[in-house]
Amino acid sequence: MLEQKERLKRFLDEIITEAEDKRGTIIAELRELREKERVQAETDAQKLREETVANEEKRLVAAQNSVCSQQREALRKALSRKREEMASHVLDLARKKLIAFTSEPAYAELFAKRINDLSKKFKGKAFTVLVRPADLAMAQELMHEHNAEPDQTILLGGCKLRCGSVTADATLDARLDQLRARVLAGISLPEL
Repeated sequence: MLEQKERLKRFLDEIITEAEDKRGTIIAELRELREKERVQAETDAQKLREETVANEEKRLVAAQNSVCSQQREALRKALSRKREEMASHVLDLARKKLIAFTSEPAYAELFAKRINDLSKKFKGKAFTVLVRPADLAMAQELMHEHNAEPDQTILLGGCKLRCGSVTADATLDARLDQLRARVLAGISLPEL
């Protein structure tokens, strides 16, 4: 019986030893699994941080680009308005000088030359000369074979010649309008 107890005790000791070994192996495997999970969680967290930072950076860059684009557009509009103001100022000065010029003898010479030049283009055809009302008497003196009529749309001076459906414009008004594009082109403002 002693021997049986001794065997039973050894058997139990072996079972306990084997269980403790398996328990140690399980604990080691569990620790290894936890370490792998911890490393994976840190890797996932780092990747999530990087993605979040990259997405936030993209969002901020897009927002900044939008703000810059809006500011650039506002500046373009402001520059365009300033350019128009400058051109209008220059053209207003030119208009005032042209109005003053129409009361000088040199205007009468220019007026006669313009009518003569236009008449040569339509020589042999019936035409009508259109002038501002203030120039009607001067036009009638110059035109012997053709009609001269007042045109309320001519504000500065000069003349138009109408022959059928064709109208040739040699007015100071038209010249000033043509000058507008040149003045605008000559006003150099910074590009954005």
